[in-house]
Amino acid sequence: MMEERIRTRGPGSTLGTKGANTRSALVRAAAELLEEGGMAAVTLRAVGQRSGVSRQAPYRHFADKEALLAAVAVDGFVRFGAAIAEAVERVREPYGRLEAMAGAYVRFALSAPECYGLMFSPELRGRDQPEVRGAALEVYESLVRAVTDAQRSGDLPAGDATGLAAVLWAGAHGVVDLTLAGHIEASKDLGDPAGLVLLLLTGLRPH
Repeated sequence: MMEERIRTRGPGSTLGTKGANTRSALVRAAAELLEEGGMAAVTLRAVGQRSGVSRQAPYRHFADKEALLAAVAVDGFVRFGAAIAEAVERVREPYGRLEAMAGAYVRFALSAPECYGLMFSPELRGRDQPEVRGAALEVYESLVRAVTDAQRSGDLPAGDATGLAAVLWAGAHGVVDLTLAGHIEASKDLGDPAGLVLLLLTGLRPH
């Protein structure tokens, strides 16, 4: 079997299977620490201790904390995309797939709020992180494809599918942010977060 290869620090450098497994364990440990204590809790030393590796191991995989957080964000987008793909796997109707995606979006964000916050954080946007941008784009493109299918079926208005997908993403993101900030509560009669995203989707549907 061909040895698994993972690109790491420096152009052209690779790690074998053992190194890839160690790197994955470090990313998982960082994600756990992130959910437990926010970004301040994530340090290379703490991640190494959580993973049970040598003190120097994290530094062989990540140049600094920012590089580690970027890897956690990439992993977050991969899991985000997988959750959305699983939600729509058995749904045939284009509009139904969009509804399933909306629910999966909200569930993922609320189940891993610190990771979700990192994925869209200004700290990452302010750095050159092509891996993060690429992982985010894959998720966004899946939404654009779903919107395009719904336009073809007449469930969404014709026009710019990319722009319409951006409206849906912005709406879902806004609902999640308000929910995490404590502004969407049953006592305010605003409904549940996923329901609000579905309400936006319904409003865009031609009547």
